[in-house]
Amino acid sequence: MSGATVSLIVAIVGVLGTLASAVITQALSQRARTRELEQAERVRVAEQTASAEQRRVEQLRVCYVQLNAHSRHYRDAMLAYAYALKLGSADTEAVEVSSARRAQRDARDEAQMIASEDVLAVENRVNLQLTFAYRLLMKIAREPESSARLTQLDQVIGLLDGVIEKLGHVQALMRVELGVAQELPAWYDP
Repeated sequence: MSGATVSLIVAIVGVLGTLASAVITQALSQRARTRELEQAERVRVAEQTASAEQRRVEQLRVCYVQLNAHSRHYRDAMLAYAYALKLGSADTEAVEVSSARRAQRDARDEAQMIASEDVLAVENRVNLQLTFAYRLLMKIAREPESSARLTQLDQVIGLLDGVIEKLGHVQALMRVELGVAQELPAWYDP
C-alpha cells in the first residue's frame, strides 16, 4: 500500500468517524429528549391524578359537612319543636322543622350519589331514627293537650337525644374516609 492509499483510507475513516459521531450524538440526544418527554408526561399524569383525587376528596368533604350539619339541624329543630309543644306554643318551631327536614333530605340526596356504602349504611340508621321521631312528633302535634301527649313528647325527646350518638358514629366513619383520622375510635360500634 502506498502512502497515498493510506492517506485516502485515513481520510475516509476520519470523514466516516466525523459523520458517525454526528449521527450517534443526534441519536443519543433524541433518546435523552424522548426520556425527558416521557418523564414530563408521567409527571403531568400524576399531577392530574392527584388533582382529580383532591377534587374528589374536597367534594366528599363538602358533602359530609353538609350532611352532618343538616342532620344535626333537623334533629335540633325537632327537639325545639317538641319542647315548644310541651309549653303549648310551637308555630315558629313547626316552620323550622319543615325547613330543616327539606335541607336534610337534600343533603342526603347528594350524599347518596357520592358517599361510600359504609357511610350511607350508618347514616341510614340516623335517618331512620329522625324519620320515626318526625312522624311521631307530627302525630303528637295534631293531638289535643293531655298527660299522654306529654309522655309521648318525652319519648320523642328521648329518641332525638339518641340521635347524637349515632351521628357520632357517622362522623367517625366520615373522618376516616376523608383521611382526617387514621382509624375508627375505640368506642365506634355501628
